[in-house]
Parts: sequence; structure tokens; C-alpha cells
Amino acid sequence: MNKKDHSKIAASLLLRERLYTSDEISYGMSFFKDGIACTKSSIVFLADNAESMVKLERDSHHVGTSFYQGLAYFWAYKYRFWMRGDAHGNGYKGTPIKKARKLIHKRFLDEGLDVDGETQRHDEIINEVFGMKQYRQEE
Repeated sequence: MNKKDHSKIAASLLLRERLYTSDEISYGMSFFKDGIACTKSSIVFLADNAESMVKLERDSHHVGTSFYQGLAYFWAYKYRFWMRGDAHGNGYKGTPIKKARKLIHKRFLDEGLDVDGETQRHDEIINEVFGMKQYRQEE
């Protein structure tokens, strides 16, 4: 980090206060260019977005476990439109997409299904959670 990047330094200190490790802070801050103006809003923006990237990276290690938090990608390509949240503005009928992902992930695990599988049962679970009939196996 360039010594002149005061906003990144301040954001890193804010992340340190939030108890992130040095490696996590470096990872989160690596997504931002140098030379961002040093204002309160830019510091908070950098820290919040770096924190989001760290949380996403942490959650990617929880896919397939009961610790999954609904952030990381796990689903088959076929389900991308609904699972990313594109179909419903990151929520569906009052259910946040993060909550829907956690529910689907849990149901896959509870039924012994591969979390990235693509079977009739996967279709049924996703259709049930989102209240639709879009997915079905090709004949």
C-alpha cells in the first residue's frame, strides 16, 4: 500500500478494530485501487466493502457444511438466475435471497444431496422455496 493512500490505511485500521486479521484486511483491501480521496465516507465505503469481500471468502469455505451463511456460490449453473437473486431483486416475497440460499443449502444437506447437483429433487426444492414451477428435468 502506498504511503499516500490514507483512505486505505484508515479503512484498514477500521477493519482491525472490527477484529479482522492482517491477511483478511489485505485480501479485502486488494479489490480497491490506490489514490482514493481520504474522506469519512470513502473510508467507511472501503471498510464496509472490504468486509463484505472477506465475509464472502469466509463463507466459501463453509459451503457443504452447517456453517454456511448464504453468501457464497454453491448451486449448479442451471439455477443461477434465481439463486443469484436476479429474478427478484435480491429477495422473493419478503424472503431475502441470503435466507433463501441458506434454506435451500440446508435442505440439500438434510436430504443428502450434492449442493451443486442438478436432479429432479434439486428442482423441487428450489421451486418450493421460491414458490414457482420453473425448474424441471429435461426429458
